[in-house]
Amino acid sequence: MIALYIIIGILLLLFAVSLLNIRIHFAYNETPFLIIRVAFLKFRILPPKPEKPQKKKPKKAQKPKKNAKKPEKKNKEKSFDFKAYVKQKGISGLLNIVKRVAKLAVGTLRDVFGATTVSKLMLDIKIAGNDAGDSAIKYGKVCTVLFPALKVITDIVTVEDYDVNVNPDFSDEPKNTAKALVDARIRIISIIRIAFKRAFEVLMLYIKAKPRKNKKSKQKER
Repeated sequence: MIALYIIIGILLLLFAVSLLNIRIHFAYNETPFLIIRVAFLKFRILPPKPEKPQKKKPKKAQKPKKNAKKPEKKNKEKSFDFKAYVKQKGISGLLNIVKRVAKLAVGTLRDVFGATTVSKLMLDIKIAGNDAGDSAIKYGKVCTVLFPALKVITDIVTVEDYDVNVNPDFSDEPKNTAKALVDARIRIISIIRIAFKRAFEVLMLYIKAKPRKNKKSKQKER
């Protein structure tokens, strides 16, 4: 019975951990700043912490090595034969696999973004040019790229607080500036669910992509 209680306790603990949120805090003001939090754990990704200088330890006298050679292990696993695959599947088969991989990657990103909630999205950009006309042209180019991209993201991701400002700088001393702030969260259980869902698709893709051996090649190996 004690073993059963321990197993139930571990399962309940894992379930409780899976309900926790992974919190992402990103800020940009001349330099990027990225922190990831899980419960009371905090990981600073950007900027990286400076490495502490390591103390040099005195070298120990090395013992003379014996000249006994160890038998080298042969690698039983063979590398992926690209030419054999193209010969068997053809170019259309190769393109089909590439298409499936791209679809899988896009689907995974869509699942992750769909499970993510952005509590705050702030973006403030000022665009400068050589003169007022140049600033206006650059402003138009940035807007034609930025806002459609944000529209695609906000259609998938739940954004609670949205504040995006893009303006041309017509001052006497124009300067390109950019400030950004993103606070997002995603549940661990959502990541686990996505991983299990896509792992099966990756396995099926690997089985289909793996070139099959001909009967002649099998007989030669024997």
